[in-house]
Amino acid sequence: MQEGPSPELIRAINDLLPAYVAYVDHDLRYVAANQMYVERFGRPEQQIVGQLVADVTGPAFENVAKHLRAALAGVTQHLEPSMISVDGYRTLSVTHLPHRGEDGRVLGVIVYGYDITEQRRAEAALIQSEKLAAVGRLASSIAHEINNPLESVTNLLYLIEQTADEEGARTREYAQMAQAELARVGQITTQTLRFFRQSTSRQTVDIAALMDSVLSLYHGRLVNSGIAVTREYGADVLAICFDGELRQILNNLVGNALDAMRDGGLLRVRVRVGTDAATERDGVRLTIADNGIGMSAATQLRAFEPFFTTKGIMGTGLGLWITKDLVEKQEGTLRMRSREALGSVFSLFLPALDSAS
Repeated sequence: MQEGPSPELIRAINDLLPAYVAYVDHDLRYVAANQMYVERFGRPEQQIVGQLVADVTGPAFENVAKHLRAALAGVTQHLEPSMISVDGYRTLSVTHLPHRGEDGRVLGVIVYGYDITEQRRAEAALIQSEKLAAVGRLASSIAHEINNPLESVTNLLYLIEQTADEEGARTREYAQMAQAELARVGQITTQTLRFFRQSTSRQTVDIAALMDSVLSLYHGRLVNSGIAVTREYGADVLAICFDGELRQILNNLVGNALDAMRDGGLLRVRVRVGTDAATERDGVRLTIADNGIGMSAATQLRAFEPFFTTKGIMGTGLGLWITKDLVEKQEGTLRMRSREALGSVFSLFLPALDSAS
């Protein structure tokens, strides 16, 4: 009978793996750790193997222990902790995998992790790239929106000059109209700045007001393209979410809908409180529907893939991929329905969260 691999061979293989590998028993004590795991803590192996996890991880123990105990209860854990190294913060992808005996009983936990810092940096760069692309898509709409009131102000100031010697009431009327147009410019500027503001924490957001804010940036394009908008808003629909990221999600979805209706059409937006059928969680549902060109079945299969686009050189292929990623960051879901020549419907669900989530 052929013998299995020796413990020395298994250890050698583990040490060659480009990953952090360790084994923890029911006492939350390290039974084994490979070379990379040992180097992560910057201390000799004998100060890790045989030691309690609490003594090795220090202040981070409570969070680590929570996942280890869940794994010892039979539930696989996935987490992305950050750690400090000589070259700054590193992000890890760590799995706590229950190790079961032949009888199914959990004997311990296999800890397996690897560095995903560069992957996360690349994803952040792609998100920033898409945001810059969004600047280009919004530029013409914003320029049109600002140009119209500025042109009105110019004309009104001319009329004020011409009627300076006439009845004062008419002069005041022109001045008030000019002030209103300048206020409109200020509002457009404010909405644009909000679009690019980064969210650092969740906050309570009026979803209908946020939707209107996004639509206001496209007012000129909607008018020029002959696209009508219908709004169906429930009363006082609030959600606790990342305001900046949700603004980008809605901007991407609205922008895509307008791209699909270059010859005019109808954009329908709906905001209401609801329950997600798949998860049975309460929350907010946002629906954005168009009656544009729609998508083929083949396109729908790849719609959320990075770098896939049907817009030629005008598209980055990142919009929907990043949108889906941002939705998942909000712990939400994004679903799509589409038929060629009939249009597309995107349904976004945000679960109810508390501010501490």
